[in-house]
Amino acid sequence: MKTETQSHINTLELVTLQNQLLFAIGGSLNGREIMHTFMQSAIKLLGLNSIHLYTYDNTDKAKLVLHHDIALPQNSIKPHENDSVMVILNRFIDSETHSQYSSMVDNQYYVAYDFAPFGILLFDRKNKDLQQSVKDAILLVVRKLADYYSLCHAQKLLNEEVKKNRDTQRTYELQAKQDPLTNLPNRREFRYSLFREISNSQRYNYYGSLMYIDLDNFKNVNDSLGHSIGDILLTQVAERLSSQARSGDTVFRLGGDEFVYILSNAGKTEAEATSTSQKVAMRVIQTLSKPIDIGEFNLHITPSIGIAIFPDSYEGNNDCEDVLKHADTAMYRAKKNGRNRYEFFDPQMHHEANKRLIIEDHLRKAILNNELRLEYQPIVDINGTITGAESLVRWNNPALGQIHPEQFIGIAEESNLILELSEWITRHCCIFAEQLNKQLPEASAFKYISINISPRQFIQADFVESISSTIDACKVPNKFIKLEFTENVLLDNIETTIEKMQQLKDSNIDFLLDDFGTGYSSLAYLHKLPIRLLKIDKSFITDFHTQHTDKQAIVNAIMVMAEQLGIECIIEGVELQEHVNYFKQKNVFGMQGYYFYKPMSGDELTSLLLG
Repeated sequence: MKTETQSHINTLELVTLQNQLLFAIGGSLNGREIMHTFMQSAIKLLGLNSIHLYTYDNTDKAKLVLHHDIALPQNSIKPHENDSVMVILNRFIDSETHSQYSSMVDNQYYVAYDFAPFGILLFDRKNKDLQQSVKDAILLVVRKLADYYSLCHAQKLLNEEVKKNRDTQRTYELQAKQDPLTNLPNRREFRYSLFREISNSQRYNYYGSLMYIDLDNFKNVNDSLGHSIGDILLTQVAERLSSQARSGDTVFRLGGDEFVYILSNAGKTEAEATSTSQKVAMRVIQTLSKPIDIGEFNLHITPSIGIAIFPDSYEGNNDCEDVLKHADTAMYRAKKNGRNRYEFFDPQMHHEANKRLIIEDHLRKAILNNELRLEYQPIVDINGTITGAESLVRWNNPALGQIHPEQFIGIAEESNLILELSEWITRHCCIFAEQLNKQLPEASAFKYISINISPRQFIQADFVESISSTIDACKVPNKFIKLEFTENVLLDNIETTIEKMQQLKDSNIDFLLDDFGTGYSSLAYLHKLPIRLLKIDKSFITDFHTQHTDKQAIVNAIMVMAEQLGIECIIEGVELQEHVNYFKQKNVFGMQGYYFYKPMSGDELTSLLLG
């Protein structure tokens, strides 16, 4: 009877033990949390010295490696450091039939349970082993624990996937709104912000302002120094613009070197908004005018800024496209008026912008359809003998009529059309040079035809190879073709300029410096350039003999300097007998102007030279 009662009590104790351990698992979905809770209860209920969870580093049965993952107490001795204990653990790796294994090692009793599929759960009980019935009862609990731990692991993976998807979604949303280079809001975000700001200005009766900021000559930096330097420059500009923005204002990058700046609530009246915009624009110009050091380069960047006040009182067009278009139009006016300045939009600009777009469209077609023609203005020596001629492009459009070169060349410079136009001029000039050279006698005083080179054309990486191949294909001596450069090509990278000029010189292609005196840097670098001929700009010859003018002194100084450097001078804009007499006395190399000859067709020049 006693045996039956004792057996009945043991059974109750086992069920109670199981329930207590199962209850310790709890309802948490955190795997490590439920393991710690279970381990604490197991140590207390079973009198354990310590308990350890070993997990597999991978799922490949042939390459399973155990990792000591969780232990309680945390500072307990690591059983696996004993080789005999490792024998116990390895039984579960080597055999798929074991679910429980016991052994005594150095007076320590170890019970290992298969914690599939994650690893092994190891109990450490000092001096006394657990009864087999207890071990069997615990096995059922461990299996339940492993199942629940598996559920927690699945939940953890699901949570990680949700977080990853959420982070990815946030990244996509950020990328959709943010420029990846400068981290400024992008064009998409700009349109939404401008729409909101225009709506608020109309609703709450205040004026806002949009500034369109374009960096002057930025393309030269990309073409001559590389896009990596250009990208660094853009990030520096973005930081400077952001640092000086008013509270509530926002700076955006539209793309390339174009930024826009929304001034929120610039004033209660249009006059106040105009005044505020002027102050901010001047601050932007001052901020960007400071040199930017990038590696070995010390770069100077200037902005052209167009400003549009909204709501627009001109035509009542107050949607985003109109305001942006007006600011863009004003920006082009700022470039046309000298760059490094700001301009406000007015209705006349709108008509000019439309005209510019029309000319640009027709010019693109004119290049393809050979609507352009070349004329040649002779250059004479002090005796009036023609020694050379400058090629000049002309355009008579069927729809627009005669268009002055200053109009369409400026538009071509503002777009990539200048490269196509320059290529057309060079090719057709070489064709004429070849035809003319065949007809000239060997003793002819006529020695060359010059071609004007655009600064943007010059800074192209393949400029030397491209121009050399075109001239080499022309069946005339290379010296028969001279290239005219303006001082603008010297503004960015003098070392690259010198290198390109020397390469041309090595190919017997001569060049001269055109419009001398109108640039900014030629005096500093003139002695470094392989130049032996320059043209003094015609602006110095206008009103040359007028009283109280200093132009004569400037021209004399240029000629003295050139003589000291071994450089010959050609005088442009010679239109009066007084000019001729004066420069004959100075024994200049050449003169060019309407006093001698106006630009003429190739046939007229040929007849003049052969007559």
